[in-house]
Amino acid sequence: MKKSLLFSMILVTLILGACTQPTAEVEEPASEGDEAFELYLVADSQMGGADMQRYELKDLPLAEEPIITTEDIDNYLWDIHAINLNEEAYKKIFAIFSQGMPMSGVPFVILAKGERIYAGAFWSMASSLPFDGVTILQPFDPAGSPLIISLGYPTQEFYTGQDPRSDERLRSALEEAGLLFK
Repeated sequence: MKKSLLFSMILVTLILGACTQPTAEVEEPASEGDEAFELYLVADSQMGGADMQRYELKDLPLAEEPIITTEDIDNYLWDIHAINLNEEAYKKIFAIFSQGMPMSGVPFVILAKGERIYAGAFWSMASSLPFDGVTILQPFDPAGSPLIISLGYPTQEFYTGQDPRSDERLRSALEEAGLLFK
């Protein structure tokens, strides 16, 4: 009786152990920390905006390469948190939206000097889902309208918490790179 109980307990332990997924270590992107600004998509293409909010910022898995770097930015309008990009960078952004934007958004993380500053999500104006987070809406004009980094969707009233966009580390890095426009 004791042997069969012991055997059963070992068997259950092995089965439960096999059912759990191993904890994946979050690898930092290849950035060497010298870029004033980097915008990464999260590595999990199935993750939406609400899913992203279940993670600590440091634990979000990032794509291998950023989609926007300091080189892609013409200037950053600090007072309204708008980014004017060069033509190649706009093409990358439009590619994200043209691939069929999920209603739950496409999460991103912004880094300054290799340090994670905040997370947000690219969001379609066609989405009926509200979002309590930082958003970048689909630009109307591919010919050069700035990317506006906003709070909440559909309006700022849907955002709770502190505004992470005015982080001093980001402002300082952008200013150092000569990209900050006040």
